Amino acid sequence: MIAPLSLALALSLSAPADAAKPGKPGKSATPAKPAATPAAAPAQTPAADVPAAPADAAATAAPPPVLDRVAATVNGEVITLGELRERAGEEYRRAAAAADGGVARRKVLRAAYETVVAEKLFHAQATELQIEVTDAQVDQAVEAKKTELRLDDRQLDEALSAAGLTRAAYRDQIRRDFEIYRILDYKVRGRVKVSDEDLRNYYQTHPAAFGGEEEVRVRHIFLPLAEDASAAEVARATAAGEMVVQRLAAGEDFAKVAKEVSKGPGADDGGDLGWLRRGTIQKQLEDVALGLKDGQVSKLVRAGPGLHLFKAEARRRGGAKTFEEAKEDIRTMLAQEQSASYRDQYVAELKRDAVIQLNMAELKD
Repeated sequence: MIAPLSLALALSLSAPADAAKPGKPGKSATPAKPAATPAAAPAQTPAADVPAAPADAAATAAPPPVLDRVAATVNGEVITLGELRERAGEEYRRAAAAADGGVARRKVLRAAYETVVAEKLFHAQATELQIEVTDAQVDQAVEAKKTELRLDDRQLDEALSAAGLTRAAYRDQIRRDFEIYRILDYKVRGRVKVSDEDLRNYYQTHPAAFGGEEEVRVRHIFLPLAEDASAAEVARATAAGEMVVQRLAAGEDFAKVAKEVSKGPGADDGGDLGWLRRGTIQKQLEDVALGLKDGQVSKLVRAGPGLHLFKAEARRRGGAKTFEEAKEDIRTMLAQEQSASYRDQYVAELKRDAVIQLNMAELKD
């Protein structure tokens, strides 16, 4: 699951549930005994100096709280429908609006369910193995991501907010990722084996992957606009974007304007995204950015939670590698593929040993 370019290109986070955490598996709270129904009191005439209750008192009473639906339980731990919706994020909102009889919605909910189940099983394993992720480790990961994306605290918070995330939710995701990584490192890493013959075979059978491809030096301006924005909000953001387009058409420097108005990655560097190639950014944005001629500025594009403008500055043929240059990248990729396969096997083992109950038919295969 599915943000400003800083998130869409690199963070790739799913928001955790906002629902309250259930109790520990195996323990359940003793249900409260229902209150006894009081006997009806005899009708009495109110004293003259006591004001009568307003006639619309019942109408102004607060409505009863709406309870979330239990989608499933894992070893007694509840997964709510709200948790799955939150985890799927923007992907769920798009799927829910699709006119396909709920097919996309069920697919997205099922994917979110599999993710949440795996995380809960991994967390239980982390507790059993006494694996603890410290706040300092999370702090370090956040700072590393800010450095990688060239974001300050304000820009990171804006990007997270546009994606429907809080800083606390982002930190929770990092903590879960750390737990999963350390468990897999303990349980799976020793089974991953990549030989030099594997490296050579892959290099020889995938010539297109190492022959290089066209790259474009791109600058970018991002203006936030939520995907579920109202018509008035869309009109305001579009008007602001068109003013930027007019400034650029009048000859103002793209980098200067980006520093002033962009809320995306690299804004302080004039919106510089570096050299981009196919497969590195969202397809819709990729088609726009890489389809520009040198020096050309794109039209205003709405994608994800915002409006985008791109400028292509230069082109080159890059990325060609000899076997010696490529072999460590190949080793990493093949090791990751093996790790993913072993991870799936390990999750299947955990699920086989767990008590999982589905309460929603649409989550079933």
